[in-house]
Amino acid sequence: MLKQKIATVIAICWSLFQLFAVFYPSVFHITAHRAIHLCFALVLCALLFGDFLRSQTRLAKWMNGAFILAFIAGSLALTYHMLSNAERFEVRPYGMTTMDSVISVLGLILILEGTRRIIGWSLVLVAAFFILYGMYGDLIPGALGHGGGTFLDVSERLFYSADGVYGQILGISATIIFIYLLFGGFLLTLGGGEFFTDLSSALVGSTRGGAAKVAVLASAFFGSISGSAISNVVTTGTVTIPMMKRLGFKPEFAGAVEAVASSGGQILPPVMGATAFVLANMMGVSYMEVLVAAAVPAILYFVSLLFMVDFEAAKTGIKGIDKKDLPDVRDVMRRGWHFFVPFIVLIYLLLFIRWEAQKAGIYAIGSMVVMELIRRPSLETIKKLVEGLAVGARTAISVAIPCATIGIVVGIVLSTGLGLSFTTIVRSFAGDSTLSLLLIMMVGSLVIGMGVPTTAAYVMLAVLMVPVLIDGGVVPMAAHMFALYFGILSVVTPPVALAAYAAASISKGNPTVTGFIAFRLALAGFIIPFMFVYQPGLLMIGSTQEILLAVCSGFAGVICLGGVMQNYFFGRIHWGVRGILAIACIVLVTPEYDLVGFVLFVAVAILQIVKHRSARATEKLMAQG
Repeated sequence: MLKQKIATVIAICWSLFQLFAVFYPSVFHITAHRAIHLCFALVLCALLFGDFLRSQTRLAKWMNGAFILAFIAGSLALTYHMLSNAERFEVRPYGMTTMDSVISVLGLILILEGTRRIIGWSLVLVAAFFILYGMYGDLIPGALGHGGGTFLDVSERLFYSADGVYGQILGISATIIFIYLLFGGFLLTLGGGEFFTDLSSALVGSTRGGAAKVAVLASAFFGSISGSAISNVVTTGTVTIPMMKRLGFKPEFAGAVEAVASSGGQILPPVMGATAFVLANMMGVSYMEVLVAAAVPAILYFVSLLFMVDFEAAKTGIKGIDKKDLPDVRDVMRRGWHFFVPFIVLIYLLLFIRWEAQKAGIYAIGSMVVMELIRRPSLETIKKLVEGLAVGARTAISVAIPCATIGIVVGIVLSTGLGLSFTTIVRSFAGDSTLSLLLIMMVGSLVIGMGVPTTAAYVMLAVLMVPVLIDGGVVPMAAHMFALYFGILSVVTPPVALAAYAAASISKGNPTVTGFIAFRLALAGFIIPFMFVYQPGLLMIGSTQEILLAVCSGFAGVICLGGVMQNYFFGRIHWGVRGILAIACIVLVTPEYDLVGFVLFVAVAILQIVKHRSARATEKLMAQG
């Protein structure tokens, strides 16, 4: 189809432009760079998501074509105006002209409509609410009130100030995020997804419930670099979900496992869906600090999921995959060992040479390309590399335009002083209770993050929620990680569990049931943030003793949680044991009582293991008799 071919060419051009901008940053003014970045995203949005009439009649096709052309023309006009006046807007020696006003309104319409077409109404409604707040703040009494303004005042401020649409948030999308989405695009097209799925199969496929464990490992790894839980579900889920169903897992459970693992990939170092670099940028700390802080909580998340999967398999009698149906680990490594090279290069450049994230990402991509050309120097490889440019850019659409929309939210928050007022009001509601503050922030983060891409959700929460937590005495790293976790978990939280619904479309299971099972499996993700707020040792903050105690408590806590959720803990459990495990899980969150929780965990584990072994020995004796 002609439209798809044009979109592919434009996507490739966008990737090449971004690569050029990394090596020659002085060629472009900051605003110009961001404007061109957004223009590519808007044009691709029009071509790929522009059909608003599904009918195939000639009139419908003509109207769709007219809309697409109008959208593209508007995007080009917006970009031309920003490029022509970039320096003037930076220093603002003149007042706004009529054309400035018209273009700012046009820009708002394009960005909001583009966001709606990509991710739905959720973020659009949030942005619309903030625009109305910016206009009618003079009608609001109390701490939330402000001077207000006309619609034109608000739109001009959002487009022509340093804190609006073309501000820091879009800048992060145009630099760091795009490069790592391109990294994921190359890895996908060159066969990295298949390699890591095969490696996971070879390592854990033969264990109890092996297919689900393969899904956890493969989705976790690829989710870390894909930048989107939903796209990862669609990519790896087409392989892992049918595999789980064949082994005997129910469709809803299979879909839920895939959704939870794919979502968790966004918190898994070293890439964390590019959010690690954004978090470091927002905090003003090194990437290594983020990597170290994120490591243990991410491991706890996946340990909890693996235990729940194992307990489910044990409870339902599901065995592993037959070894003859699994790939040999040596053959897999022989075919795909080179996919580890770009990660080694990336970690070396970031941690030891201390390069900036954008430059390190480029060289990691370069190492991937070089390794592929050395191993398979053919025209087919060249085609795959070109396809990787297009795939990376297509993925970036779902981040670039929402980041521009979040610029609207950030612009209103900063220009009206809402951030300070919001902090004051939430603190008055929570009082001196840290738990109340965390619960309020959790609910707010889940609501704001619904339907929003991970990175975009985190940025919005970092502006609105994180200052409140820090003001309440939470360690800054813990506050940012808290926002990140709950921004991510919204995709597996009903009623808007988008990752779970995407998985259900593959598993053919009930979407609502899949969503609730996903919520249950991801429950560790809801508890871990509370644990590292109360015990920063989980983030490697504090003395060696505090860190060791926090890590041991964390592992015990998530294993207890798995037993409570699955009603199985090294054997079936009755309600009394389940209650003890629940108590242990709760008290392990806080450092004051974690020793009590640890004792309960060890005691129940020993009793269950002894009981289970005795039962099996009795069964063998009876069978022999």
